Amino acid sequence: MSGPPAIPGGWTRGRFWRVAGVLCVAQAGLILLFGGREQNPSRRAAPAAHFRLLGTPLTPGQLTRTFFATDPTVFLLPNLHGFSARGWLRRQAREFEPPPETEPPAWLTLDTARLGAASPPPARAASALPFGLAAQRQPELDPWPASLAPELVTNRSRFEIQGELAGRLLNAPASLPAWPASQLLGRSTVQIAVDAAGQVITARLLAPRSGSADADNAALAQARQLRFRPVSPPTPVWGKAVFDWQTAEPANVAAP
Repeated sequence: MSGPPAIPGGWTRGRFWRVAGVLCVAQAGLILLFGGREQNPSRRAAPAAHFRLLGTPLTPGQLTRTFFATDPTVFLLPNLHGFSARGWLRRQAREFEPPPETEPPAWLTLDTARLGAASPPPARAASALPFGLAAQRQPELDPWPASLAPELVTNRSRFEIQGELAGRLLNAPASLPAWPASQLLGRSTVQIAVDAAGQVITARLLAPRSGSADADNAALAQARQLRFRPVSPPTPVWGKAVFDWQTAEPANVAAP
């Protein structure tokens, strides 16, 4: 016969079970030794209350030495014979009562005789009017003719500088001629740029023009010959030269 098989490492089956049993017993003993046990709380009797009546007032030092208290208000309890009686013990809730009226109310009187006097009278019905009176119409008047703004006729040609160049002109044109035309001429506006030396460096005609090519070319030539006072800024300054031309009667129009 063969014996019980051996466990690798030198352990037999019987030895293994003996060690396991010893460990279980040791664990149970530790649980019983260190496990928590239910303890019934001990009931203590409530200490008996003692009352002491102070017949004479005590100083703070005597109060501290006798009762181990430093605050004298610990002995002040609500009492019907103290200030708490008037403060809240005997106080009863009262409902709000309005103050008595000083004078009776004075109601405004209503004059029924004046009711409707301020309202306008009712309009008369159309049936109360005489027959045919409501159907009459006022005569339609022709509208007034539309009045046009009077057009001012220039009796002589004029010249003006506008913009930043106003006040810097040195040589204004001596005289400006009148230009013949069948219609009234408008103004010629020339935009110019002046350098720091006061000379016109560029000039161009702006719309609308005068209606006469000769007058516009003359305005452009006059604007290029203008001279202005020199200034320190080197940048060019822009402005406008405005020519209001006098309109003359054309020579080929025969007198009536």
